[in-house]
Formats: sequence, structure tokens, C-alpha cells
Amino acid sequence: MFRSALALALLLALVALPAEAKENRKKKPSPKAVGEAVGRGADWLRTRFAKGFETETFHSVPELVVLTLHHAGVDRRDEVYKAGLATIETCPLRHTYRVATLAMALSRINPYKYRARLAHCAQWLVNTQLAEGEWGYPGTMRGRSKQTRALEVKPPVTEEEAKGGPKAEPILIQRTLAVEELGGQKGDFSNTQYALLGLRACRDARIVIPKSTWEAALAYTVDHQLPDGSWGYDHAGERDEGGYASLTAAGICGVALCQHALKKSPKSHPAVKKGSAWLKKHWTPDDNAGIEDSTFIPPSTWHCYHLYSVERAGRVLGLKKLGKRDWYAQGAWWLLDNQQSGGSWNDTRGDTTATRPPYLQTADTCFAILFLTLATPPLTGR
Repeated sequence: MFRSALALALLLALVALPAEAKENRKKKPSPKAVGEAVGRGADWLRTRFAKGFETETFHSVPELVVLTLHHAGVDRRDEVYKAGLATIETCPLRHTYRVATLAMALSRINPYKYRARLAHCAQWLVNTQLAEGEWGYPGTMRGRSKQTRALEVKPPVTEEEAKGGPKAEPILIQRTLAVEELGGQKGDFSNTQYALLGLRACRDARIVIPKSTWEAALAYTVDHQLPDGSWGYDHAGERDEGGYASLTAAGICGVALCQHALKKSPKSHPAVKKGSAWLKKHWTPDDNAGIEDSTFIPPSTWHCYHLYSVERAGRVLGLKKLGKRDWYAQGAWWLLDNQQSGGSWNDTRGDTTATRPPYLQTADTCFAILFLTLATPPLTGR
């Protein structure tokens, strides 16, 4: 009798453990657990780039790594941090992702020290906006010498002219490159969302972007929302037939940034309301919901990219939950559970390490740290 009762008690205890663990997962991981994961990830990045940074391609990552090390709290005297910062302070402006992330990094590190460089980023992004209001990959300009020359955008101000703190005179940016000089190419939605993040970072340093830039980007973003409220990928004029969570988060974030820049309520736009409703209904921390319906993107990898997209939307719009889900708590638990022993993140689901480009492991690790540190500043003012 005693043995039977003891066995039953043990069985009930074992059954209760998963439920208790599941209940605990509704709360955010402890700051200590998050800090340790961020520290291991930052150490992996510091080891990965101990010998320096490559800067020649559109998927070179010095800007993303510096942004990440900054948010991870790495000491600015760290040799890798210093080398990365020196690299992005001087390397030529090229490729939408990189210029936008450069602006994000410098704006977070010291927006007034780097005002001239940020104004140069803003000028580059304003000049490279395409005809429908979007931005794109560099490949469409390859081999076109006129376009290559056109994109060698000069800084609009000198360092001396850009000096000043929070009360400095605004720097006004005007487009100096005709759309026709870009050869009529079409961009894509992913590059566009990053361009808007970069322009927002420039605005934070009192750099004034033309109203027409925001209006065109808003029109493009809204036009690409699918009837159910989601966003999918598009490239070179072809549109995805299905929407999914990462780009839906990017879509509502992009609309909110444009609305804010145009002095309108970010949450009031119908596209934000409809996109947020889709995200609240479908979002899960375990998968990039809806990506299996994409006609462009295979349903594998990109999960850290997805979580960082949700972080940006959540922070910009002030969303604590998506439906009944605490997006930060559940996303953070997923990242803590899936960090590799060496400190990195490498989302290889449905892929193999033999074929997946190495830079994606760096990107995954950066996106994970940026999520965990809540790197996106909330919108202020109206």
C-alpha cells in the first residue's frame, strides 16, 4: 500500500513538472539568463571578427556587428568593437541594408558626433529610393557605369557644419539624383523596411528627410499589403501570393515610421490596424507563421530575422502582447533554448550548414541579441 501511494505521488509529480515549466514560460526569462545569453553571443561575435571585417559585398556585416556589440554592452575599448567602429566610420556607402544599418548603429552610439556621416547616409537613401517608393538590392545596377557614378553620393554637409547637440540646427536633405538615373529597376519589400529604419535613425539626429520620401514609401508599403492584412515578399515587380509574420511585422513597422515622420498617429492607419490584427491572430514564437504559403521564400531558416522583425514592430507601436502572447517573453525563451554551445545562433532548420552562407550565422546571432536587448527605440512624440 505504501509503495503504491509513493509511486502514485511520484507519477503525479512528474506529470506536474511540464505544466509548471510551461506556466513559468509565460513570464520573461530572468535578466541574469538573458544577460548571460547576450554575453555569450557577443563573445562569439568578438571571436568571429577578431581578425577584422570584410566590406566589399552587400552581405558584409560590419555595421550590423557594431550595432549588436553596442546593444550587448561591449566595452568600447574592446579591440573588435574599436576595429568595427573604425571600419564603418570610413567605408564607402553602398547597399541599402548596410547604409541603413550604419545609420542605426551611429545614431545609437552618438547621433551628434556622427551627424555628418548620418546626413551622408540620409542623402544616399533619399537618392536611391526607386520610382514606386521602394529600395532594392544592388544587383540591378551591376555593370551600369552611369548608375554606379550616380550612386557615389557626396555628403551634404561637412563635419564642421554638422556640429552641435540636441538643439543644433536641422540638416535638410533634398534629393539630388533623378529616378531615371537609376535605370528603372524595381526593388523589394525587405530592403525597403531597412531603408525606413535607417531614415528614422537619421531623423533622430535632427536630419530632415523630404516629405515626398516618406509619402512614396508609405504608398508603396500600403499597396503591398495583402487583402488579409499580412505582407509577403516581392522582388523586381513580382509579388508574393502569401503573407507571413516577419514581413507583416515589417509592414506595420514601416507604415508606423512613415506616419510618425508625416506627423500622423502611427497606430491610426488602417494598414497598421489590419496588419496588427493578422499578427495577433497568427503569431507564434516557434515559427515564422505563414511562410509556408510564400511563393518566394522556402519555409526554412530566417527565424531570428523573424523575431527581430517582431521586436521592431512591438517596440515602435508599443505592443506588449500579440493577442494573448507576451511576444518578448516567448521569443526570448525560444532564443535561450536554441542558442548553440559556442554562443551563436544558427537557424538551419530545413537547410544544411554545408550550403548555408556563413554570414547568415552572424546575422542570426546579431538578430537574436538585438531582440533580447530590445534594441529598437520606441517612437516619441506624436
